[in-house]
Amino acid sequence: MRSIAKLMKDWQFTGPNGVTTAVELPHTWNARDGQDGGNDYWRGCCTYCTCFAAPVYDPAQQQVWLQFEGINASAAVLLNGQQLCTHDGGYSTFRAEVTELLQAENQLTVRVDNSVNDRVYPQKADFTFYGGIYRDVSLLVVNKNHIALGHFGDTGVKITPALQENSADIRVETLVEGSGTVTVELLDAEGRTVAKGEGENASLHLDAPHLWNGVKDPYLYTCVVRLLQDGQPVDEVTTRVGLRSFSVDAMCAACPSSCSPSAPARRKARRPA
Repeated sequence: MRSIAKLMKDWQFTGPNGVTTAVELPHTWNARDGQDGGNDYWRGCCTYCTCFAAPVYDPAQQQVWLQFEGINASAAVLLNGQQLCTHDGGYSTFRAEVTELLQAENQLTVRVDNSVNDRVYPQKADFTFYGGIYRDVSLLVVNKNHIALGHFGDTGVKITPALQENSADIRVETLVEGSGTVTVELLDAEGRTVAKGEGENASLHLDAPHLWNGVKDPYLYTCVVRLLQDGQPVDEVTTRVGLRSFSVDAMCAACPSSCSPSAPARRKARRPA
């Protein structure tokens, strides 16, 4: 099964003045000038660096990945002096496999840039574009056969509910890197199994589903996806999911109250005269 170790402490940060200081994550260099009410906060490139020991793993059976959950806005990642990956976009997770680059002791360097540019979204907003590593950095050890880690930073699992009158059909798509058998289990909020399925494109059926309804009733199920080898689990992803549906039509612009997810009927938009 996968293991996760956080890399949040003992970072060295070199800021816009060229001075290096010790920091812990999450961190931004705009903590002060980004909150003074002006639009004169500093935007540019700064560097973060840390060292870590290689985790214990079996190179014949396992891989090691680095995971970054949020770096604003562009990042270049180097491991032991070699460029590992680059990433644009400050609000998305990205990962890179590091198995072949690992040494007993490793130096991780991240160059972060929040400079004004014309290629990374968002381009304009009414908030500060804080530069820095502002979410978790982790070291993952996984089986070589695992639920996908390299698919655009997502979990490797896509859950799509389709609601009918007093029932739900739930499609669970799983991306696998390697091979194995996929099993899917849906648990209610009390941890009881309410539906099961198998396969990388599994279909679950649930009678009398408990619907998610915002702050009034924020009910969540838990979907557990496992990858098996010879009947034994080698990887697992757990996702909390709310069951609901909604739709939008032209009437919403004229009468937003008619577009409530709990509205008993939909009104059709009329063609203009």
